[in-house]
Amino acid sequence: MSLNKLVGGDCGGNNSLVQLSNIVSRDAAISQPLSQSDRFVNEFMVQNSQIPQTFNMNALLNNIPEVEKIGTQQSKPTINPGLVGNRPQVAPWMAGPSTSFIPPQHMLRPFYMPQQSMMQQQHKSNVQIEYVNESDLQKPEDTDVRAKAQEYVDTVKNDDELAYNQFMSFMKRISSGELNLGATTETSQKSRDEIIDEMAEKYKDEWAKLSDGFNSDYWSSEAANGIAEDYAFTEGNVMLENKNALELGKEKLKMGDVPGAVLCFEAACQQQPDSAEAWFMLGTTQAENEQDPLAITALKKSLQIDPRQLEAYITLAAAYTNENMPRYAFMSLIDWLKASPKYSDLLPQDIDPKSLDLKELEAHVKSLYLRAAQMNPSHIDPDVQNALGVVFNISQEYDKAVDCFKAALMVANTDSKLWNRLGATLANSERSEEAVDAYHEALNLEPGFIRARYNVGITCMNLGAHKQAAEHFLVALNQQYKAKNMFPESTSGDISSSTIWTTLRMVCSFMGEHEVAKFVDERNLSELNKFFEVE
Repeated sequence: MSLNKLVGGDCGGNNSLVQLSNIVSRDAAISQPLSQSDRFVNEFMVQNSQIPQTFNMNALLNNIPEVEKIGTQQSKPTINPGLVGNRPQVAPWMAGPSTSFIPPQHMLRPFYMPQQSMMQQQHKSNVQIEYVNESDLQKPEDTDVRAKAQEYVDTVKNDDELAYNQFMSFMKRISSGELNLGATTETSQKSRDEIIDEMAEKYKDEWAKLSDGFNSDYWSSEAANGIAEDYAFTEGNVMLENKNALELGKEKLKMGDVPGAVLCFEAACQQQPDSAEAWFMLGTTQAENEQDPLAITALKKSLQIDPRQLEAYITLAAAYTNENMPRYAFMSLIDWLKASPKYSDLLPQDIDPKSLDLKELEAHVKSLYLRAAQMNPSHIDPDVQNALGVVFNISQEYDKAVDCFKAALMVANTDSKLWNRLGATLANSERSEEAVDAYHEALNLEPGFIRARYNVGITCMNLGAHKQAAEHFLVALNQQYKAKNMFPESTSGDISSSTIWTTLRMVCSFMGEHEVAKFVDERNLSELNKFFEVE
């Protein structure tokens, strides 16, 4: 018999299969008397006679697309539109090389937690499952179960009725005015409107700030990103007593004592608050010290005093890029063009950069600096190439950024900051081995370059050399603590970089040294030095 004959032509009536089942059922009923279980089955079938004995094939086929649609909707994963096609914002503890630029998330080797199967996750229970035999339910002592159950139901019913009656009595008292829940005495409790007015008056300033924040770009402002308007000086700085703090700071910087130089430049800024040079030296040194927020505040102070300091604009742009504030970085690079006698004419008068969105601003700045580089093709301006390298890093065009920094180094190969930025860019483009060479050039020129030292540690992490990475992080931390040990009279607190501590904590987790990680949480540098054998 063909399948078509078997299911029938119209599929809506009694087809061959249904007819066959009817005949078998009829013959079975005639051939033997019904047992007690058969009678129960028949009673059930009669009570559920609304179940059709046939099926409609057309209706079934029409329902298949709907079923598939529902299944597809349930299985389709939810996609966060904020992450599709965009680089996700990296949390501080996941930041890559905090060099002159923030690297993408892939700069750090992710810490994968092994996913166990569902069967492995379910622990075996000590509870033994016991099955009840049917014979146990028919014991003589259980014959009154039905009566006890009915007694319990009656008790609950009575309680429900009592509770219901009490509730209705309570509601009647309210409706009759006997009870007034809203009425309170003036001496005991204030009215709701008075409380609201009092709270509104108390917190009106905070609400105004919050409202202004929503109406403006507060959340992308410097204040929202932790950039203070006023510089926070180290308390109890003993270098304040030295009147030659600025020159002494320069000497310490040449010797590789970056933290000591920071204390000297802070003292110089306090002694001469109108000195653009002192603020500039403090800002650039804090950038090398892996303290970008403080560097930004100091550099801004320097430029307010003397807007002609061209190098300050590029260093400021790099610091803003580290803090993931690209708009501020682009505006700093535009300010560099304005302050430059050679390139100020490139700025169009009919374009307001502040009115452009981020993509338009990026394209605008990129085109300006490309035109600046093309003004004299036979001459390499290291500042222009340096700035272009910053721009290409923001747009994640790392190969172009590498070319820019290499071009700048052809002219200024003794600039440790350029070598460090080249290393960071190579690391961003997954060329870790080349990045290490660039970092070593920076450290050869400036052994106390803490940022370059930190970047070497990050690159070691990417290469899987976790112990070596920890050693580099500890060297950087020891350098930052060196100034505090040299001046024990100082009352300053922890002057180390939280970024380095957080990354060191991650390295210990990678190594499986969870006990050692406790020393990181305690910031116990001496015990960490002993474990990793760092002198």
